[in-house]
Amino acid sequence: MADISAGSAARELPEFDPGAEARAEAAERFDQRKDARADKIERLNAGEVVVDTPERKAKRAARLRRYNAGQPLHGSPVAVPSPGSQAAAADGRTLEQVINSADFVDIRFLEAGVAAARAVGRVNIRNQGERVVGYGSASLISNQLALTNHHVLPTAEVARRSAIEFNYQDGIDGQPLQPRLFRFDPDRFYLSDKDRDFAIVAVAAQATELADFGFNRLIDVEGKAVVGEFVTIVQHPRGEKKQVSLRENRVVDLLESFLHYETDTEPGSSGSPVFNDQWEVVALHHASVPAPDHAELGSIMNEGIRVSALVRAARDGAGTLPAPMAALFEGLFDDQRSAVGAPAAVPAAPAAPRLVTPGLQSLTLPESSGMTETRITVPIEIIVRIGVAPSPPVAAPAGDLVV
Repeated sequence: MADISAGSAARELPEFDPGAEARAEAAERFDQRKDARADKIERLNAGEVVVDTPERKAKRAARLRRYNAGQPLHGSPVAVPSPGSQAAAADGRTLEQVINSADFVDIRFLEAGVAAARAVGRVNIRNQGERVVGYGSASLISNQLALTNHHVLPTAEVARRSAIEFNYQDGIDGQPLQPRLFRFDPDRFYLSDKDRDFAIVAVAAQATELADFGFNRLIDVEGKAVVGEFVTIVQHPRGEKKQVSLRENRVVDLLESFLHYETDTEPGSSGSPVFNDQWEVVALHHASVPAPDHAELGSIMNEGIRVSALVRAARDGAGTLPAPMAALFEGLFDDQRSAVGAPAAVPAAPAAPRLVTPGLQSLTLPESSGMTETRITVPIEIIVRIGVAPSPPVAAPAGDLVV
């Protein structure tokens, strides 16, 4: 199916606030955890690197051990050493070393982040008259399914009218990319849960059409984040171009199903994926609540639904799905159970712009080409070719033209 027409820039919308209930519930949880959270923040500010349970620390350290060894993270659950063992002690040192170096990461952090962000799109929420009445964010979690909040796409009917827009962002040259907008296809797949505030819906496109964007798997194990660690949020705040709140979002509390993190940025968009430093999705962002009485959180409280809790709820709901939908759902986790567990293929990053030093450069091409090339850069580059080069082969059309 070809892309439908791409949307325009964010604009003023009529009053539309589907996330009000989610924010109210998040604010209530935030208030209930006030004392426990304050204790954790005090310990973190006093220099304690990780403030969490021994079990969570062990699971997180074991995953970092696998990551540092270059092993896949989304395969079978990672073995956790017994407490007090030499391996457990080494894991503890690794955990503190990684988390304590908050501003010093491998270059692959940036490269992996570009690939992960490519799968994030803007959700255009439409009413019955096909008018855009609000925006959200979503991420591809397979080559056919996208994840966002229940309050963004609360019913199959809302999803059927709405669409996901990729590439709504600027390129490295500062110019806008060509947006690509696809409708959702809830008739093929739709699963949502109000309590865990998530919706998984199919995109009305062939897998080949979505291949350029890759996807961010949901990993069905714990140990992806601990209190004291930083997370990163890729989002379309207020429906604007894609942005990133990079790492300066410290996890300050972990509930059974929710994760709280501090921030000094603007409130993010509902449905944004929350990543750890290994670019695993650790939570689904769903609420940013003004908290003027909590300066320790930048006067903003952010809450996300933990992926492990989200997957448990999704599995419960998937039991009643028709067979074709159930097959699509189980496909989300097939690769995680494989021995190799290779990550999804992502397209190569775009080439960096070529920088040319002003001056005169002359290049003699091979004699067989019958060509000589002289370049004069002032800083405009003028290329003069003498002779006729063989015509390059013409590639066959790659598919539908995106307009």
